Amino acid sequence: MVGLLTSPLRLLCPCLLAGVKEEGTGGMGVPGRGRGSGRAQPVARRPGRRAAPAAETGYYWGISAEGVPHHHIEELFTSLEGHAEAVLKVILNDPNWALTPHWPLRPDQRHVLAWWMAAQNLRTTRQRKRLAHQQTEAPDITDLPQEVHTLAQNNPHLRYIVENIVTLALILEARPWALGFSDMCLLTSDTPIAIWNRPDDEDQLRAAALSDILLPLDPHRFLFLPGPATRGTDRRKHVDHLMHAEGTIGFALVDVAYDVADQFVIHHPEHDPWKHWKPDSPGQPKPWDGQTHSAPQYILEYGVFPPSQNIERRWTVEHPPPRSPDDLHL
Repeated sequence: MVGLLTSPLRLLCPCLLAGVKEEGTGGMGVPGRGRGSGRAQPVARRPGRRAAPAAETGYYWGISAEGVPHHHIEELFTSLEGHAEAVLKVILNDPNWALTPHWPLRPDQRHVLAWWMAAQNLRTTRQRKRLAHQQTEAPDITDLPQEVHTLAQNNPHLRYIVENIVTLALILEARPWALGFSDMCLLTSDTPIAIWNRPDDEDQLRAAALSDILLPLDPHRFLFLPGPATRGTDRRKHVDHLMHAEGTIGFALVDVAYDVADQFVIHHPEHDPWKHWKPDSPGQPKPWDGQTHSAPQYILEYGVFPPSQNIERRWTVEHPPPRSPDDLHL
């Protein structure tokens, strides 16, 4: 199942969550950011955080004008997950190849996945904090009963989701998509959709239309939506295509996914990016936490993977043996 958790993490792909366990906090936080690199954690907390979003309940419950709690957004997300699950199986479950031969997807499959991606983008803790930080006047909810007080605080975020999900899904659906394979093990986070260079833009629809967008799907596969600047004059990137993230491109994908995380980064325990990589920037700033450092900026150049070629499926679970120093000097 795709929908495993009633939390902002519930939409993460099952291949990234399979076998993942949360290890002790011990103040380790995220290896490499302001702390010793230490032991890699399948689920790594950022410093100073108490509980996993996966432990939260009622995160998407709302409260009606009559003061009645409702689960309408939860029901919407559950429906989107159910429809997306079948499409994700098409992308990820080919028995022979890492990059499904059924690419590009059919229009109806793209439509389903675009809605799922829109929900991924809008539902995060990062979005909620961004909206709260921008809110100039909070609604008066002091007269509400205590049992619905917390739910009422959810309403601005839920309203934002309802107002934007249709347009965002249409924007994503209209863009060219690359299905990619990364030699580097990937990670994801509680911000599973990475909007490059504009993750906290006040106009999220504009950001989604103009930016490169990354969505890791499992430890080695991902969707990448190149923005207008990245597409450039390469006509192959103006339609759905394939991508092979070799060498430093894979490191860049991990960097971007890490930098947009709010509280958690997550990786499969058998596909550990920390063995080869550690972050070298403070990440995307969070004004709601008082962070004012300059935001990292990314530019990606890549070649389109020939549609007549493919990568064996075994490389989604196996890793090449380490190269010896002698091999490197041949």
